[in-house]
Amino acid sequence: MAIALLITIAVAYAVAYAMHKSRRVESFVLPVLDVLQSVPILGFFPIALYVFIYLFPVVGAELAAIFLIFTSMAWNIIFSVYQSFKTMPSEYVDMARIYLNERLELAHVYIPAALRGIYYNIPVSWANAFFFITASEVITLGTEIRLFGIGSLVVEAFNAGDYATAYIGIAAGALANSLLYLTLWRKLTREVPQPPNSLAESLSAWLKYGWYVVVALTALFITAVGYYVAKAPPSLPQLGEFLRGAAESAEALPPSLLRVVAVLAISGAAGLAALYSVVKKPGWETAILLGTSLLSSIPAVFLYPLLGAVVKGELLAILLLMPGALIYSVLNTIAAWRDVPQDLARAYQIGGAAYFLHILVPASLPYLITGMLTTWGGAWNAAIVAEPLASVHGLGRYMADAADAGDMPRLLASVITMTALVVAVNKFVWKRLYEEAAKWR
Repeated sequence: MAIALLITIAVAYAVAYAMHKSRRVESFVLPVLDVLQSVPILGFFPIALYVFIYLFPVVGAELAAIFLIFTSMAWNIIFSVYQSFKTMPSEYVDMARIYLNERLELAHVYIPAALRGIYYNIPVSWANAFFFITASEVITLGTEIRLFGIGSLVVEAFNAGDYATAYIGIAAGALANSLLYLTLWRKLTREVPQPPNSLAESLSAWLKYGWYVVVALTALFITAVGYYVAKAPPSLPQLGEFLRGAAESAEALPPSLLRVVAVLAISGAAGLAALYSVVKKPGWETAILLGTSLLSSIPAVFLYPLLGAVVKGELLAILLLMPGALIYSVLNTIAAWRDVPQDLARAYQIGGAAYFLHILVPASLPYLITGMLTTWGGAWNAAIVAEPLASVHGLGRYMADAADAGDMPRLLASVITMTALVVAVNKFVWKRLYEEAAKWR
């Protein structure tokens, strides 16, 4: 997980800076990122299995696990850095261009500008990776590949009916997450430490040229996938299965979409409520962040025995979706609390609904949009776990069933169906919201 996190931060800076500097790159990469962050981790399994396990037989399984954990960590940090660059006050950028050369501008303007968002999103990514660690360490596509780690240990205990060991394992993980937050993450979010000048200036080269490294590795990855497809082209029966899967996926999409929209609305309201609480009582920040991180790090499969005994059906599905999505909205929105103009609110005695509409929402808008965007992806990711557990019909359950059966045509059809939806929402919703948020700064 630590290796995946370091890779995530490096990729985030390189990709976000490239999008910030080039509208052409932005118009292409932003929809791609939105698609990737909304594709459930299971959708990356076939690629990871081939590229890593078959090309690197000795360490391939570990590389595949790191890659899969990266896919559950990366997107919210990338969007956070992008949001930081996109909403940077123009006067800062103009002054930097006048008084600093390019290397110093990158080191002392761009790298520090994104740090607060990164520090707030690291606990989010860490908790989300722990949420999916059981999937990353037990790779299932008709057959299973198990790696050593707490994820595979918990799954084995749960499957064997040894619930005591399973819950001890998840408690140990939650305790480790708590200690990590109290000893490291909280310090980072409160103090926002800056890297030493020498390190920042060294990293400026990566900020400028790292994009080309990411593009080269991505091209290599796509080439390997293309070779895999060319090596075993689909047969006519498989094409028929794919078309049938596409029709079935389209039919399964609406119920899942309604659940995700419900989770999005609840998460947005929770994020604003958490922000309001922290603005009024800053001491609550630690408790809210720690509680949200702990809740979101618990895989849905372990919440199911507790929630399933009380609620069923749609309500159970939404409750199981919440932990994997709520953290994005809450932690991203709370990051804006220092930007809320409290003096203005006190001077004009603004309160009630007017305070929310004219003070809280405008001040938090870029953070809220980033949180909602990543919540959208987190909810789709969690659907593949929540819907089968709740025994409800939807695209997440359809995808899980296809993966368990090793039915690649149906799995591919379901991933493409979700991708089409995400591209449409990105074009007509998220991109416009980011442009609107930039006007508020």
